[in-house]
Amino acid sequence: MVSRRLILQASALPLAAHADTTTLRFVFSRPFNNPRTQWLIRVYRDVCAISGVGFAYLDVPPKRATAMVLAGQADGELGRTYGYQNFFPQLVRLSEPNNAVNFCVYGVGPRARFDGLDSLQQQHLRCECRRGIQELEGLLDQHTSAGQLSLIDDVGQGLRKLQLGRTDLYFDVQEAVDDYLTFRHCHPRLPDAPAIRELARVQSTTGHCYLNASHAGYAPKMAAALATLKRDGTVARHLQQCLQAYKQRCRNDAPRL
Repeated sequence: MVSRRLILQASALPLAAHADTTTLRFVFSRPFNNPRTQWLIRVYRDVCAISGVGFAYLDVPPKRATAMVLAGQADGELGRTYGYQNFFPQLVRLSEPNNAVNFCVYGVGPRARFDGLDSLQQQHLRCECRRGIQELEGLLDQHTSAGQLSLIDDVGQGLRKLQLGRTDLYFDVQEAVDDYLTFRHCHPRLPDAPAIRELARVQSTTGHCYLNASHAGYAPKMAAALATLKRDGTVARHLQQCLQAYKQRCRNDAPRL
């Protein structure tokens, strides 16, 4: 059952003008205030409008997002990797991707090195990645021994453990780490030193919107609408506006010394 807080969050966003229009309710695996969440909300509000359906966003804990779509409590997820369908084949993936997704590995200091996935077991490196990225978890499970891989809940925790020497290598989505470091002033608990370095790109894929199977009929029209918005620059413009708004919000919220 969707809580009152979630209903209020959904109703805070504009819906379709006509009362008889179908409204699709979306969730996402990142917090509501994350700039990438705000970006996809803008993009899919436009996608839905072009496709003749209404849009609503439900602000739910990331761990519940997929379960709600599978249970029919939500109608779709705004963004998951291409291979996510391998884990949940009952979901319907839009053919047009939202964006490129790169899985990267990070280390600290000049001596940090990554010699490839096949070297992880031999070098007995302590590896960590963010929980919920199924493709990345599966990839690392294939190349690490029992007890060698640990999971954390957020980017900041993973990067800070790197700095403290509690892990040797941290694996995550490149844009998530880039955003966290770019907006470092939003995260005062992460010091500048020791410096965090991207060591390598491990794998590349794409991010896609997924729908509950009951709404499969909307997928072709929505994919075509997304492709149009990408070609005319709307998707890129929304991203830049959301990143800039997040940057400004962090500055306004920063403590005055």
